[in-house]
Amino acid sequence: MPERREQTNQFIVDPISLTMYSHSLRDHDRRKIIKVFQESDLPIKVFCMPSNHSHISKVAAVFFSLVGLILISASGSRQWQLINGELLPLSDKATFEKHTFLEPRLVGDLDGDGDEERLVKSGGNVNITDYSSEILWQSPAEWRITEAQIGDLNRDGVDEVILLVWRPFKPWPVDKFMPSGGRIKNFHDSNNESCQIILIGWKKNDWRELWAGSALARPVEQLRVADLDGDGLVELAALEKDYDSKQSGGELTVWKWIGFSFSLVDRTESRWERLAIMGDGDRYWLFTK
Repeated sequence: MPERREQTNQFIVDPISLTMYSHSLRDHDRRKIIKVFQESDLPIKVFCMPSNHSHISKVAAVFFSLVGLILISASGSRQWQLINGELLPLSDKATFEKHTFLEPRLVGDLDGDGDEERLVKSGGNVNITDYSSEILWQSPAEWRITEAQIGDLNRDGVDEVILLVWRPFKPWPVDKFMPSGGRIKNFHDSNNESCQIILIGWKKNDWRELWAGSALARPVEQLRVADLDGDGLVELAALEKDYDSKQSGGELTVWKWIGFSFSLVDRTESRWERLAIMGDGDRYWLFTK
């Protein structure tokens, strides 16, 4: 008489939402779930339980999930390096420990006269001043600026001011002729405000917008600028999320300037609440938590 084997159910446990995913998921979906957990340093438990003891499976799932939640508080950070256009976890912990956090730059020679200007942020407004505190440029009253820093993001060899701006949504002029309302019609929140990246600099003997992108498809909560791949040109790293999302932080993305706009280099599928730059002046990494 052949040996009888009990049918089993397998689950992948998500320690954040305490959700059990059936192991019968398509391979593509299962790999995506596992990738998220691997990026987040979260424990993944794949286990088997007899099908006639589903309540035991659920208890075990909750148990492992609680263990995961405890471990998250101790190891919820990750360091990233950009290699060949791909975000990869930094494996050399000894190298990482020798470097420090770098704050966004707020001082630089923006007009090429040899004297440094500085950014002064007050609430949602930003001023460019000289060192005698004379205001050289002031952000418009309708802008709500959440982040400001200095860097050569457009890769022209001259520093500019990089602003993360919320302002009233404006569709493209051509959108009024589009029957569907245009491609960016939903790129705003419930208050009809959109998130944009705007570059301010000195050109033609005046301070002006050097570049103002369209409303972002997904708003940015944090952004940092650094040469992440060692090619001498800076990239933009950001945490992105959905409009009207109640969660803080977002998915890590890296972008590069391509002459007239930004092109996505890579993104992670995990959510992070903090983004920072680490480095020693020669090499730079991303820190997420």
